[in-house]
Amino acid sequence: MVILGITPLLSYNQAACLLIDGDLISWSEEERYNRFKFSKDGDKILPPKNAATNCLKVANLKPEDIDFVSVGFSRLDEISRRHSPRFAKKSGYNDTDWCGGYPQDVLDSEYGTINWLMNEWSIEHLDGNNRPRFKPYKIEWFDHHTSHVASSVIPSGFTDTNYMSIDGDGGGISSLFGFWDGLEMKTVSFSNALTSFGLFYEQVTNALAFDTHGCEGKTMGLACYGKVDYDLLPMRYREDDLGFRYPFTNNYNEIVANILDDDDFQKELKDFHEAGEGKLPSEKILNLAATGQDIFETLVIHNYENLLKYNDSKNLCLSGGSMLNCTTNGKLEKKVKGDIFIQPAAHDSGVAFGSAILSHKKHTNEFPSLSMNNAYHGSYYTDKEILDALDRNGMIYDVVDPSDALAHCLYEWDCVMGYFNGKSEVGPRALCNRSILANPTKLENLQRVNRIKKREWWRPLAPVMPEEFLFEITNAKHKSPFMLMASEVKEEWRNKIPAVVHVDNSCRPQTINRSQNKIIYDALHKFRQKTEVPVFMNTSFNVNEPLVNSPDQAIKTFLENDIDGLLISKYLIMK
Repeated sequence: MVILGITPLLSYNQAACLLIDGDLISWSEEERYNRFKFSKDGDKILPPKNAATNCLKVANLKPEDIDFVSVGFSRLDEISRRHSPRFAKKSGYNDTDWCGGYPQDVLDSEYGTINWLMNEWSIEHLDGNNRPRFKPYKIEWFDHHTSHVASSVIPSGFTDTNYMSIDGDGGGISSLFGFWDGLEMKTVSFSNALTSFGLFYEQVTNALAFDTHGCEGKTMGLACYGKVDYDLLPMRYREDDLGFRYPFTNNYNEIVANILDDDDFQKELKDFHEAGEGKLPSEKILNLAATGQDIFETLVIHNYENLLKYNDSKNLCLSGGSMLNCTTNGKLEKKVKGDIFIQPAAHDSGVAFGSAILSHKKHTNEFPSLSMNNAYHGSYYTDKEILDALDRNGMIYDVVDPSDALAHCLYEWDCVMGYFNGKSEVGPRALCNRSILANPTKLENLQRVNRIKKREWWRPLAPVMPEEFLFEITNAKHKSPFMLMASEVKEEWRNKIPAVVHVDNSCRPQTINRSQNKIIYDALHKFRQKTEVPVFMNTSFNVNEPLVNSPDQAIKTFLENDIDGLLISKYLIMK
């Protein structure tokens, strides 16, 4: 059975995923191809055309070979029900909080999805009898947050687990809390857009004059410099009958509006964004970030602890765009007694995968047997394609042992290296197939790389390390293969890897073993032989653009920025 999962057209992070008989064949994010961040061109969200094409190319399939296209979003009739006064009242809200009918963006998404697929694969692709190759009945719709949940609990491999899916809004729901018993997902509590964690965090991010949906990580990084101040931003939440707490989004709209109306705050905000390197002039701005982060993580952690009253599984699975918050995840992992799995594409790219899983279950009556040991599921380029790109761009290169070359360039020459190899990662974190790497033992490399990437100086950069060293270097309790959990760096290591230690002594590690990425694993051990430090600084291979995807894009980013060297597979280019 061939199932193509896609992201709904009202979501950023457009993606396509291919399952064949329950096996994950390919999974690509559209922005890597069209080069628009979040696949958004102005106000227009671009469908996952190139991502879907790549999925079919990998499997050598044509559109007519697809059995079903799954979409990680509910049908209009279900969403309309959720926006009805009756549903709202049942959920604990006043009737006046909701209006009936179909939200316009949902209308646009459903009809847009159908029209896109029909235009892409029916009108332009006719068979020998002039009949459409793709039929609309093949399109299936699955609840947005259930798709998020499926994208984490099924590939986790856990026989049982609690789960939390949290984002801004998806089909009238903004979060799900429940548990997986090995057979089915059982929701305990949920919230809608009136009490949305994601929308609350967007409000705080907006108040700091950062772009929402993309700059929330700046809020998280800045929070470590401030102090919690509930007089500035009070704790406002609704508690349901089961004890789950959700931030009052509308209430925070008013609070944030009042903060922004303050002329003194606006001046401080202007000064903050114009301040030079090393200067953080506004205590109020720092405290706003710190308090927003505190409210978010306090309520999320409360809900996890409350969930344990209804199912005592020791495991936890996380999904939804809000669970890209590494600081919160790091505090959660300390409370998890078993294992933890965070979907690396926790944002809406993940529902392409999750909806395909749900479609497989619908038609076979069994969930696929999946294990997600790494995030390398995107585009792959052969040696010939790489060499063609190098020649096309006039690159002079040496053929090298990539592990030796990385260790040598980072230590002996203190280079900032672009690194490109294998399949591209899914999710927003660079996990050493499309990365910029540097020596973490030199503090100055933090600002050096931040300047190259045109990032704010106060933002941290992350380490990658062999998983067997994680517990020696940090206070983490669980491996972190997807760079999604912050942990405290142990005191004796802080001066050894200063370029990847944040102001609060935390780091956001990626752990790696030989089966996940042999070249990087071996390079880390060779670097350790030279330095006694088995760590690289690792950040995404991009500069104000989506992560590089192809060899040509890697070469372009390398040439246009102050990156010292580029290693593509076994081909080394130095400036």
